[in-house]
Amino acid sequence: MRSDGRHNWKGVMRGTATRLTQAFVNGAASMDKAKARFWDSGVPGLVLTVTKNGGKTYCAVYRDLEGRQREPRIGDAKVVTLEQARKAAIDLLATSQLEGRDPVAERRAAKAAAIERRQWTFDKLAEVYLTDGELRRSPARQAMEKMYVRKHLGPRFGDTPLAELTTAALSTALCEISVNSGQSASNTNLEVVRQMLSFAVDRGWVSSNVARGIKPYPKVSRERVATEDELRLIWRSLDVAKADGRIDCRDAARAIQFALLTLQRRGEVAGLHFREIDWAAKVWTIPGPRTKNKKGPHLVPLSGAALNVLLEAFGKRKDGFAFTGRDAGALDVKVISRAFARLVADLGIEDLTVHDLRRTGATMLTSERLAVIGEIVSRILNHTPPGPAVTLIYNRNSYLPQKRAALDAWSQEVLRMLTIGREGLPVLS
Repeated sequence: MRSDGRHNWKGVMRGTATRLTQAFVNGAASMDKAKARFWDSGVPGLVLTVTKNGGKTYCAVYRDLEGRQREPRIGDAKVVTLEQARKAAIDLLATSQLEGRDPVAERRAAKAAAIERRQWTFDKLAEVYLTDGELRRSPARQAMEKMYVRKHLGPRFGDTPLAELTTAALSTALCEISVNSGQSASNTNLEVVRQMLSFAVDRGWVSSNVARGIKPYPKVSRERVATEDELRLIWRSLDVAKADGRIDCRDAARAIQFALLTLQRRGEVAGLHFREIDWAAKVWTIPGPRTKNKKGPHLVPLSGAALNVLLEAFGKRKDGFAFTGRDAGALDVKVISRAFARLVADLGIEDLTVHDLRRTGATMLTSERLAVIGEIVSRILNHTPPGPAVTLIYNRNSYLPQKRAALDAWSQEVLRMLTIGREGLPVLS
């Protein structure tokens, strides 16, 4: 500084370092140069850059391990104080010299990662996730997830970058779904989006799963059980449908009757293949991958009535699926559900689903009339039977004789119901 109190700018600008002060920074000018640089002697490597139009910025100058000069920007000198700039410069230079890291390269990598994360939208995630699911999930599960993504999640979040997806936005959407489509649909959407975001976290596309903390709506257990009169009407209507209905409805009718007699899930019934039946032993073996709990195989003894339904379904065929759709493949589960829904609507039966037939059979099996113990019913339904977990590990008994006796008794009970009344019935269309 000169004796008159003004800075000798030309001397400073020749490249010699000077101990910067806040007053120096405030008054610094480029002296008609496009860009002037002032080096701080207090923190070697801290540089103040002043442009001709008055812009002032701090940067730290260092060389990386390969000898390349790096000049990461610290900030605008009109916003960042000199002391703040010195502290930031010390941190950057120490990172480089003591740890051998390159803050410039790290910043560039972080910026590139941020740009890539913004490019990962919900629609792009859905495309990759569902493609991956073709190899990992059952066709039924895959179809269900595709439907929920297409109908609910995609329209709401399609163009949203995953990094901008928030818990609040998801919660609001799920609330709207519960109002418009029901709480069960909302819970299923929550389950799907959780799995999608976990998939994204595993691949580093997002840092956290913002759906993980959202609580589903409480599940309300259905208690609907068909009455004897309802079962009788349903069975006889199914008999009429097998004779006069469309091709797919005829097989849907047989599938519903078989599901009622065996008390197995509609998806397992729909996929029944000829090779799964041991005709001599009268046993249907459901492979583990086709069961809901993926544990198996699950052995289902077949009553005479159940065998008759299968013989009717296969006819002269010795291969293929028992219940087929129009393309000769396995009957779509949705066809069974829709056919049953039309049937009960025509009969004036309210709030009854195909799945409720399982509950009905289980309830009647444990009634005083049939008196089958709960553990055998659980094994027929392929539920986890009651008892300590250690017992289940060591007890590998299939209980085939007990299950056969129970299902034979259930078949006789169904036939008993059919002997009462012969009223006119609608046709399943």
